[in-house]
Amino acid sequence: MPKIAKRPPLVEEASNALLNDYRDVDWLPAERRLSEELGVSRTVVREAVKRLEMQGMLEVRHGVGVKVVRRLWQPIRVSLERELPDAAERRRQFQELRLWTEPNLAAQAARRAAKSDLRQLRVIHEDFAAAADYDELVGLDLQFHHQLADMAGNRVLALTLRSVGDLEEENRRMTLAKVGIDAARAHHQAILEAVEQGDPEVARQAMLLHLQAPGSA
Repeated sequence: MPKIAKRPPLVEEASNALLNDYRDVDWLPAERRLSEELGVSRTVVREAVKRLEMQGMLEVRHGVGVKVVRRLWQPIRVSLERELPDAAERRRQFQELRLWTEPNLAAQAARRAAKSDLRQLRVIHEDFAAAADYDELVGLDLQFHHQLADMAGNRVLALTLRSVGDLEEENRRMTLAKVGIDAARAHHQAILEAVEQGDPEVARQAMLLHLQAPGSA
């Protein structure tokens, strides 16, 4: 029976060091400098970087450097694309996921939201209401829903909804185009007011109405 290769402990140590020692920077130092600072070979540094990239913690930009990111959902996204290669089917199942989860997340946000969270949600909504650029509108739409998910306090669901970032953005673009920007703004306003008033059931129904609006993707 062939032996199972074990990951060298040095790679594990180097990975932890990269996460702990460089978490407050945007870009990692050059490979040679990392090797010197961590006291390991450049091969170990490369393996550690590759491992963290697969985990969604680093992004390797060839010819530029290694950027520190927090895309913890990246492995899920890759798996979904492998299991569901048809983009239309991924969109359909993603919309099902939203229908099952986001009304409950809105309700939980209404129960748990701190004042600082509510202020941030209102700022996002006001920016969404004032934006004219379509790409900016899509980004702010995403921020609004991400903020609600974070406010609900369930990191598993929040990360799951972010697990297919490209698909999520495409979903929002289709919805804004079909439902209309004014209707989307009105829906967001209703959700915001329900959450601000601390009314879980109204928040749940407002989100459900938003997701079931004619033309929603």
